[in-house]
Amino acid sequence: MSRQVPEALFFGRVEELAQMGARLVRAAEGEPQAVLIDGPAGIGKTSLVRCFLAGLGTDHCLLQASGDELEMHLPYGVVTQLLPHQTHGVADAGASLPDPIAVGASLIDALGRFQDRAPVILVIDDVQWADTPSLHALTFVLRRLRVDRVLTVLVTRDATDPRLPHGLHRIFEEDTTARLTLSGLGVAELAELNRALGLSPLPRWALARLRDHTVGNPLHTKALLQQYPGELLSAGDNFLPAPRRYERLVAERLDGCAPYTRRLVGAVSVLGMSAPLHVAAELGAVPDPLESLAEAMTRELLAEGAVGAMPRVTFPHPLLRAAVYRGLEPGERSRLHQLAAGLSDDPSITLQHRVCAAVGPDGGLADELGGFAGQQAQEGAWSAAASASMSAARLGPERSRSARRMLQAVEYLLLAGDVSQAAELEQEVRETAPGAEQHYVLGHLALTAGRLDEARRELSACWESCDAATGTETLRKAAEQLAWLCLIQGDAPNIIEWARRGLGLPPGTRSSFLRDSLAIGLAVSGEYEEAMKSLAHLPLSGPRNSPEQLDGLLARGMLQLWNGQLSEACRDLKDTFASHRRGGLPYAALVALGFLTDAEYRAGSWDDAVAHGTQAVSLAEDTDQISILAVVHAVTAFPLAGRGDFRTAEAHARAAAVHARMLGDINDTAFAATALAMVHTAQGDYENVVSGLNPFLGQEIVHRNGIEEVGLLPWRPLLVEALVRTGRAAEARDVLIPYERRATERRRWLDQAAAARCRGLVEEALGNVEAAERAFHDGLAHCERGEPCFEKALLLLAHGTFLRRAHRRTDAAAALEPASRTFHRLQATPYLERCNRELAACGRAAAARPEDVSHPVLTSQELTVCRLAVQGMTNRQIARELFLSVKTIEYHLGNAYAKLGIASRMGLIDKLGRDG
Repeated sequence: MSRQVPEALFFGRVEELAQMGARLVRAAEGEPQAVLIDGPAGIGKTSLVRCFLAGLGTDHCLLQASGDELEMHLPYGVVTQLLPHQTHGVADAGASLPDPIAVGASLIDALGRFQDRAPVILVIDDVQWADTPSLHALTFVLRRLRVDRVLTVLVTRDATDPRLPHGLHRIFEEDTTARLTLSGLGVAELAELNRALGLSPLPRWALARLRDHTVGNPLHTKALLQQYPGELLSAGDNFLPAPRRYERLVAERLDGCAPYTRRLVGAVSVLGMSAPLHVAAELGAVPDPLESLAEAMTRELLAEGAVGAMPRVTFPHPLLRAAVYRGLEPGERSRLHQLAAGLSDDPSITLQHRVCAAVGPDGGLADELGGFAGQQAQEGAWSAAASASMSAARLGPERSRSARRMLQAVEYLLLAGDVSQAAELEQEVRETAPGAEQHYVLGHLALTAGRLDEARRELSACWESCDAATGTETLRKAAEQLAWLCLIQGDAPNIIEWARRGLGLPPGTRSSFLRDSLAIGLAVSGEYEEAMKSLAHLPLSGPRNSPEQLDGLLARGMLQLWNGQLSEACRDLKDTFASHRRGGLPYAALVALGFLTDAEYRAGSWDDAVAHGTQAVSLAEDTDQISILAVVHAVTAFPLAGRGDFRTAEAHARAAAVHARMLGDINDTAFAATALAMVHTAQGDYENVVSGLNPFLGQEIVHRNGIEEVGLLPWRPLLVEALVRTGRAAEARDVLIPYERRATERRRWLDQAAAARCRGLVEEALGNVEAAERAFHDGLAHCERGEPCFEKALLLLAHGTFLRRAHRRTDAAAALEPASRTFHRLQATPYLERCNRELAACGRAAAARPEDVSHPVLTSQELTVCRLAVQGMTNRQIARELFLSVKTIEYHLGNAYAKLGIASRMGLIDKLGRDG
């Protein structure tokens, strides 16, 4: 232990320390907590964390990491610090970079093992410099800690930094997060500091003036107290001096050290905030590094890093490292960077040192950086690719090549999720020479920001301005973005046009959305058979190790869903989610999970639908996939509305509407309106169903998008039923006719069944009893040629109600009883209550309500965990499947056992096998 010297003194922050201690107590009891510490440089954030940790003893497991300016674009650099021996494959050369979800799942698994021994304290310092993949993985982890003994401490200069993921900002605002914004020291604390420094006492008014002058910044105040006599600071008629530059104070401290100590400290500053001691010693040519380190620690220029197999040294504060680094002579700094480049095994770090050593344009180095950027892009390491491209652009002597590299860097930033950094470079992009690549990047930026009209102009200009020098990759990506833009805006003919243009170019090396766009465009245009032909290249099942085996699989699953091939849709959508997660498009993986929720809702697999929908929303939020949140929120509302969980369902529906308005997307708007209509239908609030869906009858809307294509969304059946229930049967008939016609033309049994149910409701309301009876029978016949589905239960309920009103009670009960059984199995409380009322009117006993059955209703998460346990999966396997910690799985199983009155998995198998 080095002796305490004034620089290490810590004063005040009593309340902050108390809050951190209280949060740790709650975390230790299984209630995960977070502490966010923010404030300007030098305000004492890191000192607060050190003081907190120093007072805890050893009864905890500490995981620490820190962002570093030099490693800002090193993929998973922060995660690797946390788990240096467990981040398998994160930085393996030649391997595709794992996505943040996979890395986050590994971190959750590790936290689960650590907390079995003791509460875990997870500390991330300098979050503002953390790499983007680590930030996304960390966000993923923090949102999945439920009953874990984990306290997370995040330290950053600005908690509102737009570079931080949206999901992380949401965590900052939660009740489980304590935000400590540090301000300067108070007068009493300054008096204590002055005494500890061994200086003459200052009057209170002088200390108050000093505090106002420095805003209580510990670093600046300490410098003034040490540099100037007390008489000067307490002279009321003098202006207080500004502290000499911090660099000068550090330089004076360094000047008092032995030469080898100065060389060691300087070498560490070139390597970053911290470094292995032997590497720093080799770089600085220090013969006895331990002796030099001891002197540096005495003068508080360096500190020992975490004790481990390989000794490390670190700077106590980023400002200290910056002062030392800037104090190096320029030639010496360049020389050390050049030497450091030869000491690193990491090509990214090597290139960064060479960039720092450069004294002017360097075409050869720029080319190496450009090649490295391309390699990183192929591996999905978008942040590293962006960093290398930006450096290549700055160093390249040829202006046109530098401009192209800057354009490439902006695209890589967008792919990495660093939207704010990409937006900051927009002006630089506009200042490059106009051309196809510039238009593409500006269009991609605009589309990401939701500026759809501007996106269309720029992306179209990309094609119009292309010449012989324009790469086919640029054109293919522009076509992909235009197809996606048209999909957002419901412009089916142009979806097809742009997808075909892109597919007409030579294939690229990564997965694309072009085949999916083409098939979806054809399908929403009514060309279902042609759409399926465009997907004939896809094998029935995996493995899917190339774009040829994967591109279009999402579309095939969606088309099967719309065509009523529910089991096949579930198979393909599950395969799409898993395959795109392994190395395709993260966006496509989450879209697949959303439509899988819809497929399971229609098929009557509501437990799976709730689980997958909730998971899709969470994953989309965690990875800032803003453009798909409307769809996944909407489909998640479907089964929740059916179960009568109106509050949660409506929250999802309204969130979908918010995201749809942000993008100006008519299709997303239709999804959101349909979800809210399902909530109102289940509530029996038919007037609101009508007011919410009537706008979709407008001719302009109908002709500009694909929401009229049957199979996509059930908004017309919902509107027809609501019109009938509100006494507007003639209007309902007019709304129904085009839906009936299209369902018949497409031969889609599920939509034909829904149309027949609606026809029965309309004819009954109009007094046409025979036509109504015929329609209900037609609907049931359509269901018989299809698959098990929720629609059949709705048909049986409508038919049974019709028969009961016709005083045919025996026939009515025969229809209502199987409907009641289905509603009971699905826990579809609103529909079960209606069905049971009808059965009671027929003189039959009603089936038990879900809450009245032999065991209490499990939550969706509990039921999902139990069903996986029944399949024979271990707790750890279930945790990995659901991206939760083992502690959370144990918690849900424990709750389920208590509710079911059992004590083992055998009892679970017996109970769910009998009741579920």
